[in-house]
Amino acid sequence: MDGIVGSLRLGWNALLFKEEAYEEMQRTANPVVKGVVLILIVGLVVALFNLVGTALEWASTPDLGEIKDTVYRYLVQMPWYKEGLDQAPDFSDRFKQWYDAGWVVFPRLSGAPYVGGAALGIIGTPLWLVVRWVIYGLLAYLAATWLGGSGSLRETLGVLALAVAPQMLNMLSVLPFLELGGLARIWGVLCAYFALKTTHRLSWGRAVWATLLPYFLVLVVTLLMGCLGSAALGAAVRGG
Repeated sequence: MDGIVGSLRLGWNALLFKEEAYEEMQRTANPVVKGVVLILIVGLVVALFNLVGTALEWASTPDLGEIKDTVYRYLVQMPWYKEGLDQAPDFSDRFKQWYDAGWVVFPRLSGAPYVGGAALGIIGTPLWLVVRWVIYGLLAYLAATWLGGSGSLRETLGVLALAVAPQMLNMLSVLPFLELGGLARIWGVLCAYFALKTTHRLSWGRAVWATLLPYFLVLVVTLLMGCLGSAALGAAVRGG
């Protein structure tokens, strides 16, 4: 319990950009383990609050089933629908199938509350935060070392775990229709900057580059994969 409380205390102080929080995480005996504990706790708590908020939002949203039925009744009274019936006897069945399929996808695309998805987030959110932390931590370590940083990989990963602390702002998603994802991401980048600057003893300019280079690398790799995929698809089409 003391370890959990201590991790949360460090996370809160890191959220407030207190340099001693980053230094304490760097000095701890097992910074990676402590970082994983912090990330899992934050991810689990955020997911639980998101589940409650999604449930409240779902309870305050008009019944989509009634909206679906009302729209359908109006559509089948339109002239184009009657013309379709005259041209194809099975038009009614085919239209109903497409209409029902559309209403499976439409609520998700329009951002309608999905309690099932929020429930899956109890597992998915902590795991995704850990995966993202590991990938970013490795790239940031390489960038900071290349720029003259002196921190070790385990120190870098441990201290960068504190950059997950701003995700706690997403606990406010318990309030229906309130989203703070953008603010949490920006705050997390700032925390990562303080983490790398403190751990690797970098100047502010080099710390900025060490913080941003992993994002640039991921963007470049994504664009290259997209170009290669498009080229492969084009070659397949021409070959066919």
